[in-house]
Amino acid sequence: MLWRCCAFLAFIALPSKSSWTEKLDHGSVSGFPSYEEANKLLQQFLEQHPNELTKQQIGESYQKRPIYAYILGTKSGRQRHPPQVLLTSLTHAREPASLTVLMYFLGHLLDEFKAGDAQASYILEMREVWLVPFVNPDGYVANQGLRSKVIRKNLRPTCRSAVNGGVDINRNFGVHWSGGFNGCNEEHGGTQPFSEPETRALQKICEENSFKTAMNFHAFGSMLTHPYNWANTDLLPADDKAVYKEIAKVFGWKKFGTAIQTVGYTATGESDDWMYSKRHIISMSPEVGPEYGGFWPPSSEIAGIDSRNFERTSYVVLKAGMELKVEAVRQSLGEFLQRESRPPGLENLAGGIPDKLFQLRIDNLGLSPSSGQVLRVGVHGAVKGTPGDPGLLLQDGKTTQLAANDGTVSLQVNSIDKRSSKTVWIIPARSWEIELGAMTVCVSEVDSDSSIRAICHCSASGRESFAFPDATAGLDRLDSRICAAALHGGVSPAGSTAPLATTIKEAPHTSPTTSLQLDSRTSATTMSPTADQPFFQIASSGTTLLLGEKHGKQSLIKSPLPKGEAESQAVFATWLLLALGATFVGMFACLFMQSFVVPRAVARRAPSAVDYERIPGLQVSRAEDS
Repeated sequence: MLWRCCAFLAFIALPSKSSWTEKLDHGSVSGFPSYEEANKLLQQFLEQHPNELTKQQIGESYQKRPIYAYILGTKSGRQRHPPQVLLTSLTHAREPASLTVLMYFLGHLLDEFKAGDAQASYILEMREVWLVPFVNPDGYVANQGLRSKVIRKNLRPTCRSAVNGGVDINRNFGVHWSGGFNGCNEEHGGTQPFSEPETRALQKICEENSFKTAMNFHAFGSMLTHPYNWANTDLLPADDKAVYKEIAKVFGWKKFGTAIQTVGYTATGESDDWMYSKRHIISMSPEVGPEYGGFWPPSSEIAGIDSRNFERTSYVVLKAGMELKVEAVRQSLGEFLQRESRPPGLENLAGGIPDKLFQLRIDNLGLSPSSGQVLRVGVHGAVKGTPGDPGLLLQDGKTTQLAANDGTVSLQVNSIDKRSSKTVWIIPARSWEIELGAMTVCVSEVDSDSSIRAICHCSASGRESFAFPDATAGLDRLDSRICAAALHGGVSPAGSTAPLATTIKEAPHTSPTTSLQLDSRTSATTMSPTADQPFFQIASSGTTLLLGEKHGKQSLIKSPLPKGEAESQAVFATWLLLALGATFVGMFACLFMQSFVVPRAVARRAPSAVDYERIPGLQVSRAEDS
């Protein structure tokens, strides 16, 4: 009795720490959020992030419901007109996983940005993302009232059956449109291209903007479709086919290609075909959710579907701009001179002409040129120490002097166009000692004096990450120091410690970024669990006190937290202490009350036959069974 009393008191005393993510998989429509619940959560995002998220009506549905786009990006970043991305969901009303995947991406990215994550900060500073959660609001609202929830199209009356009527929005776009399906057919494409207000809303924003990539989320099947969906054969040009293959490799789904290659049929008047053909947007339709889940998977599956597609979506968003890949090769100078002209100033290097040089190739696999006139580059691991003699940087047939500091070479290269590369050569003085076994390269598109906070792409072991040019959250990371050196001419932040070794493995230029590259993306503000990390923290007044063990000794580490996170943790810690106090009070109360409990009188008699029948536990003690 005592332990039950204490457990109950502890349960009611502990605060319930709810999260916005629970609203995506604990909604009132088979676990999914209703139209009203989703809009309430979107309004919450707007109120919590007024400087990063805005709302714009782009049209209205057949039943006059507003269709909104939510525009994600910092104000300072959007003033630079960064690469744009379009994300849509619920084109088909019975595919609610498309909605929660989109909303999870939005909410989680805002959370990461607020926490100071470098990749999230880069996206909000260097991209402009348009999100249209409800392309077909009428159909979704109608499904909320149906047990079957089978409505796919909008609610224009085209059939005697209200459930079977409507126009398939994804068959109403103006490329290879077909009027061959009757009004009751699931693929009825309307009376003409863009006859529906929902498709006209998307047409309008595509024509008014310059989206580089688009993801029109659907469900289900874990497959990725791309243009041309009307065709029986793959008609994409080689360059764009390579882009889609790079994306598909990151997604990791077995089914990839046109509609005939994935779902087994062609599709006319389809959104991706129009966006690609008329606006040259690298547009695609991820079919999120597993094959066995159906259109309305169990609520237990929703969170996994949402989280698994976050990195996939992030990759497509990032690919709209610059996507970094670096290759480094050590060459003999003699072999180099057999292919290239003699670099000017080679004879003037201290100590004479060197035997080796270092080739650095920077690829932009993205769909936009790098931002700014120049890229600031830091290369760590190409040389050792801080040699006193300058080397040379060879770029576009011209040479400039080059210095190394603490194993990091800082240089500038010209802006790199989309889907192209830049090759430079580092020519060391003879006093330099070249090494190639451990190397990290960080590249910044933004100058250190820009109004936008500089964030570096960093490449190591064929993997891309992002880093701030400083040591944030009490950390001193190698990529942050390299980023700072790139921006500030080779001067590392004060108090830098020994470099963290990162091994690079070379890869051929033709191999695209893999799913391992994407999955390994980390930010300069992310802690990875190690033996030196603290095991307990108490938040108070915007500061985190971390208690733990380090090399066998207790350590006290003080690191700043974002204000909102610190306040949240402080509130939770306060509730936790109050809950513990209430639990102890309840325990003593239970003990005190034990003395007032009067034992119930129990008749002392032998069990009867009826007792044996009603109380199975007595059977073991019957004399005849012994």
